[in-house]
Amino acid sequence: MRKQISWIMLSMFLGFISSTSLYAAEQTIPSGPPQTGDEVLAKKDAEAMRGKLLKVDGELYTIETSPGKQVTARTESNTKFEKNFKGMEGDWIEATVSPDMHIQSVKKSTPAYTLEGDVLKVDGNFLTVTGEGGKEVRLQTGKDTQLTGNHKVGDRIRAEYTPDGQVLSIKPIKITRGPGGG
Repeated sequence: MRKQISWIMLSMFLGFISSTSLYAAEQTIPSGPPQTGDEVLAKKDAEAMRGKLLKVDGELYTIETSPGKQVTARTESNTKFEKNFKGMEGDWIEATVSPDMHIQSVKKSTPAYTLEGDVLKVDGNFLTVTGEGGKEVRLQTGKDTQLTGNHKVGDRIRAEYTPDGQVLSIKPIKITRGPGGG
């Protein structure tokens, strides 16, 4: 009996030691700019964001990416400003933004918004897409629209469009469902 209790105590002790070492080895996410090993991954996952610069507050940029939708992102010491353009309130910009909302680059842009949503309706060269908060946005493609693939009802897309609804580009968005996207 005493031997069994000793084995149980030893098992509990080893279990405690192994669980605390696993806990200590958990990955932490850095709060600052990406470190050297992470820079490649940050650039790979970064996305272009177009919109109207509403506010510059130090290193924070508030961008209207579509009517009524505002996004705030942070510049860093390594943010690249094309042709030394840093933007002022009211300017239209294109910014490359990492998933953690750090601005990697900024350049002047033609007036354009960015919209991600599901195609609800296709009628000739018009698309109706769900925007922010389920709002329907009607977009028109033209001869200058850069299309990546054919788009049909139910597709998830990313569109860049002018304030009057003319589409500059449309590309599909793959929806990831867990590890491996399955």
